Amino acid sequence: MGHMKFIHCADVHLDTPLQGLAEYPGAPLNEIRNATRRAFEKVLDTALAEKVDFLIIAGDLYDTGLKSFESALFFNAQMARLKEAGIGVYLIHGNHDAASKLIKQVRPPSNVHVFRAGEPQTFLIRDLRVALHGQSFATPEITDDLAAGYPAPTQDFFNIGVLHTNLSGISEHANYAPCALDTLRNKGYRYWALGHVHNRQVLCTDPYIVFPGNIQGRHGKEQGEKSCELVTVSDAGAISLETIPTSVVPWVEIEIESSGCQSAEEVYDKLRLQLEEVVAQAKERVTAVRLRITGLSEAHAELNRDPEEARNEAISLANECGGGLLWIERVQVATAPRIDRNALLKRDDPIGEVVRILDAMRADPAAINQLNAVEDLRKKLPNEIAEGAEPVTLDAATLGTALKEAEGLLLARFATLEAV
Repeated sequence: MGHMKFIHCADVHLDTPLQGLAEYPGAPLNEIRNATRRAFEKVLDTALAEKVDFLIIAGDLYDTGLKSFESALFFNAQMARLKEAGIGVYLIHGNHDAASKLIKQVRPPSNVHVFRAGEPQTFLIRDLRVALHGQSFATPEITDDLAAGYPAPTQDFFNIGVLHTNLSGISEHANYAPCALDTLRNKGYRYWALGHVHNRQVLCTDPYIVFPGNIQGRHGKEQGEKSCELVTVSDAGAISLETIPTSVVPWVEIEIESSGCQSAEEVYDKLRLQLEEVVAQAKERVTAVRLRITGLSEAHAELNRDPEEARNEAISLANECGGGLLWIERVQVATAPRIDRNALLKRDDPIGEVVRILDAMRADPAAINQLNAVEDLRKKLPNEIAEGAEPVTLDAATLGTALKEAEGLLLARFATLEAV
């Protein structure tokens, strides 16, 4: 039997709606609305089943926009379950919590220990000889290196640092409480329970420096199984990690390579096989699916005739294969026609002209960036589009991709015109 066990989770974002799904016709709204709660319950079910000694929540328990106290009341009811089992909870507030109205109003049960915000704080669990060091965010925008101010390790105790950080810009996440990996490595703690970055990463194993990721994906970029860490420390002090899956609604991306397909129907046959595979792996859960159809294909003109048609076909197949467990969140048709571009370049008509213009633009990607239309668009982008979950960036790479898709659409239209 291990000397002790604890669970490390982060970025719970209680009651965040899953983006891009609620407006889906016939979507199981209950699952969407309650996904983060169910995922959090899975964390606590594991804590109780494994009889852990304590639970760490490394920030962003709540979500910025929440006004309703139901989230806080739900959290407190869940904490009471742990209290009955004698399990303590150690919690820091992250950037989303600091921006939330909830945390100041409803006090959690007495087994929940919240690290203060003004300076680092240490909680000792004397019978386990564990020292937990942490500091909450006082405001959403913390740009100081909080870790640098954390205290020296408590002598003869197992020291854990709890920190909400971006860790020197290792991801596209906002750069909050940045710190260097070496600062953490050299602190003398045995385990760093980090939060804020939503994909799981073990950055170091001596000491352990761990982002568990969030417990439930919230939009199409947060893909695959989400989880928390069950950490066991043996009597000799050896640490082992077990990743506990927690997703209630996993997000999956499917890419259909259509180059071998002669018709749209063949593409949909391929899609059916992939969707059946997703259902088999979903373990009875609702899965949100992003679909991309790619490749140089004979089916290009047919697929691009009407983007809504491809979407509706995909939804219809999902309903047929999924028995209510598959949603198609997005369909992107990114095919290109199998055509002889060189022949088109030489044509002495508007089609040849268009292909030549596109080639000239492609030869000088920087020139696209200088176009007045791009500049105007940049100025008009609302903030939430420029900075949301999927920021729209008008850089050369994005514009190049857009150009390729535009060319595909244009040539598909030309192909259908010529066929008439």
